Amino acid sequence: MPQKILTIAGSDILSGGGLQADLATFNEYGLFGLSVITSIVTVTATDFIVHPIELSLVEQQLASIRMMDDLAGIKVGLVPNVAMMRVIGNFLADFAGKIPIVIDPVMVFKEANSAQLTAIADGIATYLLPYATITTPNLTEAEILTKQSIQRVSDLQRAGRVLQATVMNYVIKGGQRLPGEQAVDLVGVGDQVELITASKLTAPFNNGAGCTFASAIASNLVLQQDMMSAVLDAKAFVHIGIEHGVTLSADFGNVWQAARRFSH
Repeated sequence: MPQKILTIAGSDILSGGGLQADLATFNEYGLFGLSVITSIVTVTATDFIVHPIELSLVEQQLASIRMMDDLAGIKVGLVPNVAMMRVIGNFLADFAGKIPIVIDPVMVFKEANSAQLTAIADGIATYLLPYATITTPNLTEAEILTKQSIQRVSDLQRAGRVLQATVMNYVIKGGQRLPGEQAVDLVGVGDQVELITASKLTAPFNNGAGCTFASAIASNLVLQQDMMSAVLDAKAFVHIGIEHGVTLSADFGNVWQAARRFSH
């Protein structure tokens, strides 16, 4: 019987990211995914809109999950407001230290001003990160969480030291933004800190890359991989998913979570 793993995340109407990406990833690792929906994201030709789920409905979903006593892991993605973070944090507290909890601190609020983003970042740091086995911010999210500008690898390393004051294990995804031909990620596992590099991909199929990466790490941890192995395998899983992604338009597409299975 497959182990059960929970995603607490938003719904991506394009199914590249969000809970759709999480569930697809869990399935590829032989796990059975459960979900709590925090928001629904709709898309226009030029933008996207985040529609938060009513807080009482989130609470009811979490109460339904509490009836199960055999969760093997939790992955948290987009949580659209601080009140919801507080509720989810109370839920996570019951599982912290017992099962792996991966926090992907998604901050995709285009309409937010700097004060709102600061409140969101503070909410993540206060209510979610204390329960994280590992967190996986991208470069922009890491800048907001650590209040550090990241323009080069040395900045990445400094931000990692700041982040580790809150959570012992982390991956800061440098992605395509840092200069040079290599994509650089910083991985901190306790006292072990490593720069992980790979050739930058030109394929535009990166919608859902962050969600897929975090849920692949969560899956590996449920399957008893050590932390560094879980991260490295997740990176390879996403890399091939981008290489063989799903076209949505001429210059945009989704990560394909089944790519590794079908490319061999």
